[in-house]
Amino acid sequence: MPSKKAKDVGLDHLGAMRALVRIVELGSFSAAARELKVATSTIARKITALEEMLGVPLLHRSTHHVALTEAGTLYHARAVSMIADLDDTLRVVAELDAAPSGPLKLTAPVAFGRRYLAPLVAPFLELYPAVQLDLRLTDNHNDMVMGGFDLDIHEGENYLDNLIVQPISRNDSILCASPAYFARRGRPRTPADLAQHNCLRYLHPEGDPRWHLSDGKTVRWVMPMGNLQSDHSELLLEATRAGLGIAEFEIWLIRDLLVSGELEIALPDYRLENALTGRQIYMAYLPNRRFSTKVRVLREFMAERLKGIGELPERLRVPSLVDGA
Repeated sequence: MPSKKAKDVGLDHLGAMRALVRIVELGSFSAAARELKVATSTIARKITALEEMLGVPLLHRSTHHVALTEAGTLYHARAVSMIADLDDTLRVVAELDAAPSGPLKLTAPVAFGRRYLAPLVAPFLELYPAVQLDLRLTDNHNDMVMGGFDLDIHEGENYLDNLIVQPISRNDSILCASPAYFARRGRPRTPADLAQHNCLRYLHPEGDPRWHLSDGKTVRWVMPMGNLQSDHSELLLEATRAGLGIAEFEIWLIRDLLVSGELEIALPDYRLENALTGRQIYMAYLPNRRFSTKVRVLREFMAERLKGIGELPERLRVPSLVDGA
């Protein structure tokens, strides 16, 4: 029950909630007060009244530091989500009869963003000039709530918790090499033949170093062995284009090179299974962005232009694998 003092203060719960979130994010009462353009004493009174109403302390205070209590950690997490929901509701209502406008924040992997999103930025902003697009490229997944992201483009099923997901394309992976490499070393006919080839390996701290090859019926694994390994897919791609060896790539990264003939598929009857990259490329967004006009137009724009980018072009497909391994 609220204490008498909390009732006398006339607690503005939403204002106190916003104040607490900003104190935690900025690290001090004074910094939050400056941002919110109020006196530090006003911020302090709001938090004290909130704690008295709840009957538990939310913050540990010292001269130079604030930290959340156990109760404060729980309250803060819920407060961030509730404020995001409220702010999004206000945005949606304001956007009902207006053209898409305002800030729009998108995140995607680095190589994917450079190859596919960079060419789409200008056409999108020509259609929606009142939008201020913020595009963040990173191979480390961003927290969509804390980062304030409206849309996340990623591959792999390991990022789907608490998000609405819209698939864009299958995300097939294959082995390939340059025509010059095949002319010099011959072509593998089976996964076992890879032991006789220079295999270029992608490294990931959470990844399985083996190649898992599926023909749609069975999965076979091989340990790639060669004279180059790297944690950078585009570096491996340049080495593969130069004829150094056979490497594994997601199709979206090499699709244009397969079409041009600069790279060729090593084992066309097989796809690679990779738990890190998964089987889909998707767009993901928070439930509270579901009705946002600007998020909707960005989703529709991207879905139309990125459809099928993780799949082989029709003329390069093996009939038995058209529906994926």
